[in-house]
Amino acid sequence: MRVEDYQSNLNLASWIGGWESVNGNPDVYIFRGYDGRYYLLAYAYDKESERGSFSCYGIDSGEDGSYVYIGMKRYRMEPEHSPYGLFIAGWGSYMKC
Repeated sequence: MRVEDYQSNLNLASWIGGWESVNGNPDVYIFRGYDGRYYLLAYAYDKESERGSFSCYGIDSGEDGSYVYIGMKRYRMEPEHSPYGLFIAGWGSYMKC
């Protein structure tokens, strides 16, 4: 395992758990699967129809950071030092639950 991969996995490991959106976007839960890969589970609740929906996306990490692919788009995930903790490009800021 390369040093860059190890550091990237440490960063992902610190993100495991529930995250609440501060922008009204879907709340997310980051977890590590049995295959050793990291995943993002997004939960959205529609008050009008009173239904919730789940979506699961794989998280890829490399030398240039961590990304989640949603459809054909790639969204960068990065730590946010203050005030929340996690930033997902296109979705906004998240704070740990």
